[in-house]
Amino acid sequence: MGSHDFLWYLAVLSFRSLALACFTWLALWVCRVKSASVKHAAWTVVTAVMLLQVVASSALPSIPLRVLAPVSDAGPTLTSQLAPLPIPVLASSLHGRHLAIAWSQVVIGIYTAVAFALLVQLAFGYMLARRLVRNGKPVDGPRVRESESISVPMTVGQVSPTILLPVGWREWDSAKLQAVLAHEQAHVRRADWAVGVMARINCCVFWFHPVSWWLKRELALLAEHACDDSALSQLGDRRQYAQALLEIACAMKSAHGRFMGQAISMAKETNVEKRMQQILDETRKLPPAFGRRGWVALLMCSVPIGYFASAVQLAPAQTRTVVPVVEPSRAADRVPQPKEKPVQIAQRRRDTGQQVSPPGGPVSPTAPALASLVTPYQKWLDEEVVYFISTDERRAFNRLTTDDERQQFITQFWLRRDPTPGTPENEFKEEAYRRIAFTNDHFSAAIPGWKTDRGEIYIKYGPPDGLDAHSATQTTYPYETWTYRYLEGTGTNVGLEFVDPTMTGRYHLTRDPTEKNRQ
Repeated sequence: MGSHDFLWYLAVLSFRSLALACFTWLALWVCRVKSASVKHAAWTVVTAVMLLQVVASSALPSIPLRVLAPVSDAGPTLTSQLAPLPIPVLASSLHGRHLAIAWSQVVIGIYTAVAFALLVQLAFGYMLARRLVRNGKPVDGPRVRESESISVPMTVGQVSPTILLPVGWREWDSAKLQAVLAHEQAHVRRADWAVGVMARINCCVFWFHPVSWWLKRELALLAEHACDDSALSQLGDRRQYAQALLEIACAMKSAHGRFMGQAISMAKETNVEKRMQQILDETRKLPPAFGRRGWVALLMCSVPIGYFASAVQLAPAQTRTVVPVVEPSRAADRVPQPKEKPVQIAQRRRDTGQQVSPPGGPVSPTAPALASLVTPYQKWLDEEVVYFISTDERRAFNRLTTDDERQQFITQFWLRRDPTPGTPENEFKEEAYRRIAFTNDHFSAAIPGWKTDRGEIYIKYGPPDGLDAHSATQTTYPYETWTYRYLEGTGTNVGLEFVDPTMTGRYHLTRDPTEKNRQ
């Protein structure tokens, strides 16, 4: 994946994440969901999908969503002389390419540096939290420990979660201790520590995306609300619980001990005033905990939505238009151009006196009439040897009047090109028909393969020595680069580029170095 592709991939993932977050918010608003545990579960799924799509998006089969500007197959209209196509600044120019590479590499360097720094910070905080747990003194079983380095209670870990209490916990009354333990044990049951770590990893990957930071804060706030409801349903006394929360918040504000960003505290990063109002609101019914059935139902609804959000690809709308008559001498001029690869479609020119009509269009009235020719001979002239016969040979063939003369001409035509005249095989003829058959089998797209640009190049020069194929992305149409080590009359390491601007399998030659020697 190139630097441009990587940056565009991040942009696509960011757009998908924003769309998924908006859809989730709308669904919660329409359904009038008020339960903090249900909201927390929904946003947990959004965070998980946001992270998983980084890997899954490139592995899943894409779902094209045709919302971009349509691409027309129509060519230029018939005029006495076609107006020249505007020549854009070629992305493949040396100066522009160096600038593009430098710009993209700088952006990727900044992204990588910030992401790495955040990951290091997260890892350092995790190691510090584990050290606090190891240095803590057991209080009541292995899940509750006392630490001299903290001033407020907190929970650390998920595989073996531990509740850390400050050294002053012995001075608390029983109501406060029960409230703290009930709240922190709710964090343990809900796996809030693991969800918080996932949200922080998401911030490391999408540190540039406001949604990732909003999800981190919202999950922390909703986790506290959900644990408040769980503790209240267990204790029952709202005023005592509110008093305990207020004391913990005051202790945190004046704390001089070490505070862990990776730990979960009863009063950490939350709106304590709003929580106090909800706790003391006697009219508010405590919602039930979000259990296994709720998770099963949520996942069943989320899997197809998450798959769609990870696999959808924006694609241009397909429009079918009638192909107009094109000036024969430029029947292969192309107008559509890729978005990210601004190229000028090469004007294809065949060394023939008799022009071949464009697909779907009649033969130009300026071309010599071949009505007197029998169909097999016309097919041989206009299809089988169109890329091999010279202008003089074509003129001579058109002057013939009998089938015997035409048959004798065809025999001599192949004999002149036979590399081994003394053998019964004509290797040139066999190879020519093999190439024609190959192009019709592999390059046909609404028109026979021999008429396409790839077919013409393949028939003339044979298979390329190197082929680099690229599928469609959000900014580029499918394209291929063919490389020939040597072409007589052109040079060495000749590169030809073919683009499929209509995304129908019909590739067009964007630049043809072989033309410069025939001008």
